[in-house]
Amino acid sequence: MKMKIRLSAAAADAAAAESASADFGGKMKEIIEVFKALSDETRLRLFYLLNKIKKEVAVCELVDSVEESQYNVSKHLHILESAGLLRENRSGRWVFYAVKENIPVEVSGVIAGLKGEKFDLDYERLKKRLNLRKNDEIVACSIARELMAKKS
Repeated sequence: MKMKIRLSAAAADAAAAESASADFGGKMKEIIEVFKALSDETRLRLFYLLNKIKKEVAVCELVDSVEESQYNVSKHLHILESAGLLRENRSGRWVFYAVKENIPVEVSGVIAGLKGEKFDLDYERLKKRLNLRKNDEIVACSIARELMAKKS
């Protein structure tokens, strides 16, 4: 008897999930992936920066901005890209990321409205880092870190 109740509950859950996904135009999985991707602090900070700066930014520039390891930043950027939030562009040895153009305004608007000291500090570091570019060409990461340390 209990088995039938569990099956009925499972069937009801499946029907509810199917109904909910129909309500979102069949995009429930995509929406869930976006929220999962943004549920981590580092990923939220990275997406905030890219959403605010509105241009391609190299991984090493983001590393300097959020003061995290290159490994962690790359891993988090890949998750954001897999969720459909970012696009990647490789140019020689550099890997650049930017926010995809088709991000729903509800998502980008909420992110743009975030306030907090970490967001502000990250953004200031990113602006400072991008100012080291010469004719919009990236400056080698090791040189840029030295220059940023001297200006502080």
